[in-house]
Amino acid sequence: MGHLLPMMDHMTLLYTPQSDDAAIERNLSALMVAGELSDRNIDRRIATLAERFRIYTAYYPHGLWTPGVVSTSEMRNLTEVYLPLGEIRRAFDRFFAVALRFSPFLAASTIHNAANWLDALHGLQPLVTSPDPVFLLRRLMKDEGFRRRFIFANFLPVRYGGGFGRYPGQAELLRSWLVKNRLRLAGGASCLDAACGSGEGTYELALLLRESGIKADAINIRGVTLEPLEMFAAAHCYFPHDLQRTGRYRLHTARLREGGEIANISFTLEDLTEPVPAGEREYDIILCNGLLGGPFLHEPRELLETVRKLEGRLRKKGVMLAASRFHGGWKKATPDEAMREIFRACGLQIFQVAEGVAGEKDKGEG
Repeated sequence: MGHLLPMMDHMTLLYTPQSDDAAIERNLSALMVAGELSDRNIDRRIATLAERFRIYTAYYPHGLWTPGVVSTSEMRNLTEVYLPLGEIRRAFDRFFAVALRFSPFLAASTIHNAANWLDALHGLQPLVTSPDPVFLLRRLMKDEGFRRRFIFANFLPVRYGGGFGRYPGQAELLRSWLVKNRLRLAGGASCLDAACGSGEGTYELALLLRESGIKADAINIRGVTLEPLEMFAAAHCYFPHDLQRTGRYRLHTARLREGGEIANISFTLEDLTEPVPAGEREYDIILCNGLLGGPFLHEPRELLETVRKLEGRLRKKGVMLAASRFHGGWKKATPDEAMREIFRACGLQIFQVAEGVAGEKDKGEG
């Protein structure tokens, strides 16, 4: 089931998992505009970019980019001179505004994370095969199927990783914790997967609860993310830009459908740095993987405030776990020991874990 709930300044989405084609098309129509698109603003930007690309091809001393070409620093620098990414990015921002029925989290996109157009092309492999941004924009405006694959590829890029079994050390600790707390949780286990991404950790948590002996009707798991397309992919096991991933994902979640646990999983939008939603429940388990200390949340005060808010949503004796596979120096900026200190400052009793950090709430209030 999918719900689109209007709010004052944005929309709220709430999905329960389903992967049939009819539900996918129905729910996706609330996020994306169908059919051929038309927009005078984009037409003007395309005309400007067409002239830019003409000059680029006339003066660029190297062969034009093709898939598989390794770009040198000189190639990237010259491309930025003749074909500045900022101008291309503004055209694509307008495209997203026309193609989507919501304001996307642009900071998560491949185009916004690239330093130049050649890097952006590399990040959009294997979908994009031409170096001409005009050719790409025109095709996106006309071809709905290609547009869908491109948008998902742009907001769920390969660099985000994904996949099941990413944090085996964390899973081992949680499995042990569930065994010790099985009797207490038998009447009901409420869980939050904060920053759930495309949902693999959410479903893995459901499988761990099942393996610990907690019945399907006693499980309640909510995954939250800031990005609507991530949330859609998670709830619908849907990656139109990567059909192999779609198949692996659905195969992995089939056991939860058979056992009934999937009926008690839901996904919704939430910014974890904002105030906690009114009437929010308390949780026995909170996961927060791939967010704390990364590119979007790394300032010490923000980290402390976010962990404090999450700790406030834990029940007494509840556990919170956080891990990451950050690259590009983020792990050095906020190592696990720094996160453990933040957990302690928020009143959590630290556990030893093979990866990431974990802590239990040993008091009624943080």
